[in-house]
Amino acid sequence: MAGWLAVRILCIEPIAENLLREPIEYLYADHFRQRCLCTALDEMMAHSDDPSVPACAQAVLTYLKQELPFHVADEEQSLFPLLRKRCEPEDRIDQVIGLLSEEHLRDDAHAEALIAGLQHVAAGTARTSWDAFWHAATAYSEAQRRHLSWENALVLPIARKRLSGADMLMLGHEMARRRGISYPE
Repeated sequence: MAGWLAVRILCIEPIAENLLREPIEYLYADHFRQRCLCTALDEMMAHSDDPSVPACAQAVLTYLKQELPFHVADEEQSLFPLLRKRCEPEDRIDQVIGLLSEEHLRDDAHAEALIAGLQHVAAGTARTSWDAFWHAATAYSEAQRRHLSWENALVLPIARKRLSGADMLMLGHEMARRRGISYPE
């Protein structure tokens, strides 16, 4: 496997479960994986003839189908409601969360188009639809990078500041339960 593809595939491997004890760090780690995924998409497009591209496409597909839904639920169902309870008016968290929630909905549409293209790339049948895949991958990567910047620069630092130890414990438990794992003690 080409070195760059192997690195990208390793970067999107599942996160160690014990990091759920630090749920904000877990979210940062998952954001790093999402950035790696965007870079993997860029590299797949730049090296479309590389024989390792289908394996990389499969790794990206696995993340999008199995892991990304958990991440979005972690934010929408657990983190965002907690922040709405704990933040001060000057944090303007409702505005930020509103924008991010809208982006989550748009991201779903980008992800659906991307998944269709990735399935062809993983199967080695993308030649007839490479342009459609390129457009879907570009749109997804651009949207994700912008979205992750907002979350890393605004949301997660505010969460560190406003959420209590009990909030963090509850958040970690919810994230573990969502994944069907026992909370790491």
